[in-house]
Amino acid sequence: MTLPAVSPSLVQERKGLIESAVMGHSGVVNSRFEAEGRRRLKLLQKCNADPGARAVVLAMARLDPVAFLNDWVWLYEPRNPGRGLPARLPLTLRPRQADFVRWLQDLRKRRRNGLVEKSRDEGMTWIVIGYYVWCWLFESGFSGGLGSRKLDLVDKGGDLDTLFEKARFIIRQLPAWMKPQGFNEQKHSKEALLTNPVNHATIKGEGGDNIGRGGRSSMYFVDEHAKVPRADQVHAALSQNTDVIVYGSTPHGRANLFARIANQMTPGDPWPKFTFNWRDNPDKNYTLEIPALKGQGTEIVFPWYLFEKSKAVDVALFEQEVDISYDAETKNQIILGAWVQAALRYVPPEGTSLLPRTAGLDVADSGTDATVYASRAGPVLLRLEALLSAEAPQTVHELATRDSVRELKYDRNGVGASIAATVARRTDKAYDVQGVFNGGKPTTQTYEDSQTPANLRFANYATECWWRLRLRFQRTWEVLEQGAEHAPEDCISLRGLPAGDALNTLVPELSQATYSRVGTSDKLTVNKKGESGKSPNHAEAVIYAFAPSAEPVRPRRIPPVGPGAVLNSNGEFR
Repeated sequence: MTLPAVSPSLVQERKGLIESAVMGHSGVVNSRFEAEGRRRLKLLQKCNADPGARAVVLAMARLDPVAFLNDWVWLYEPRNPGRGLPARLPLTLRPRQADFVRWLQDLRKRRRNGLVEKSRDEGMTWIVIGYYVWCWLFESGFSGGLGSRKLDLVDKGGDLDTLFEKARFIIRQLPAWMKPQGFNEQKHSKEALLTNPVNHATIKGEGGDNIGRGGRSSMYFVDEHAKVPRADQVHAALSQNTDVIVYGSTPHGRANLFARIANQMTPGDPWPKFTFNWRDNPDKNYTLEIPALKGQGTEIVFPWYLFEKSKAVDVALFEQEVDISYDAETKNQIILGAWVQAALRYVPPEGTSLLPRTAGLDVADSGTDATVYASRAGPVLLRLEALLSAEAPQTVHELATRDSVRELKYDRNGVGASIAATVARRTDKAYDVQGVFNGGKPTTQTYEDSQTPANLRFANYATECWWRLRLRFQRTWEVLEQGAEHAPEDCISLRGLPAGDALNTLVPELSQATYSRVGTSDKLTVNKKGESGKSPNHAEAVIYAFAPSAEPVRPRRIPPVGPGAVLNSNGEFR
């Protein structure tokens, strides 16, 4: 394929517009912090002058950790002066951050362990420390544990990158009347230990193999857990130490306990998981319309993301730490993380969403698998929803009708056959139900990246379907990054999906599948679980939505299912 030349002047124009947008947004953020600083000063002055107001504020802070963090917690960010922002700034919780505080409270209420996966610089650690200080101030007998891969990251005097110096910094900013009576930092703040002399609450810290060895805790938080050596041994100790363990980290590949828990590869019930994605951060997810690289029209981009990525020396590391990619270093990925990011910002030409609509359904096998519905109009993914399996037939019909799809596709040699047959029997539907035979033979189609027909290239139809989706993502990336000419209907756009759990689940699933060559024929085969060992239900629903049309499923009667009934490959009980 010969790509059109990209004008150097256009590249410079785009770069200038992106940098201007980033600098301009920094000014907006700075103004917001200045306004918040003035508000807090007035609140402090009022409380200092009026004992009644002080009592009300203390009562509010005691009742609600979100109110405490929003009114009294300050942060320190040494990089800010170079960005035109103050180094000391008030913590103003974004909606996602407030949700996180409530999530921590809920873990403690239910005595559950939890895992936090995050893009870098989303404030997780500061919020956890602020929450710990709130517990330390207002909860008698609280004992909060803090850990990291080595003790110097937990506490090192004067180093605000450490967990305990963050806690001391927050306490130092509090007004005297909010600190514990008689609190003296020299007396009550030792290495990796903070003591409240009034209610005897403590915050204590440990590093490396000593995590969990220091006695009982009300709650224990381990920072950057994916990098903790011998994490299984540490976890065994912590399990005997506390009812509530919280592991927080950016991903660091899949060969660690953090990744196994995040991808539900550990025994027992899955851990509640909280995701801090940069796309949920209004200081990073603002958009800009700039000239397209191909020199015709415009495209919508995320200036912050492109600006930060342009500075990255290692793109794989950037995707790992910013895009929450567990597969940034995985070989033989079918769909690269960079291609997925391109699809997240690709806006097809106007009218593309009027193209014929289809939907895909991936039905849960068992256990923690999810039943997922996806719909699309041409290249645009319209909807992605996890469904309750018991209600799936009715819900699928309602969604397919609402989305005005012409075809609903599913894996006909899997457990989805019974649900699809139920939907197919409806007389009030305006769409065809079609089965995709994953284990069947590939087509004879030839794709642009090889002259070999699919049936001589792929081991089965499932691999061909994954590869078809791969090519959509690759074309989308080539359009945005290289100015290539591809028909919009041959690309894919995830731009319309709302931020949230479904999108956060889909993005890593798309990049987890790998390929290898098998047998004497040396054909390509897909390993959809990759290194995670988890079925990519959201991604497979998208696969089916974009699969080629097939013969519609014929409605058939489903007899009552008696004891010992077995579902055969055609979705019939025998």
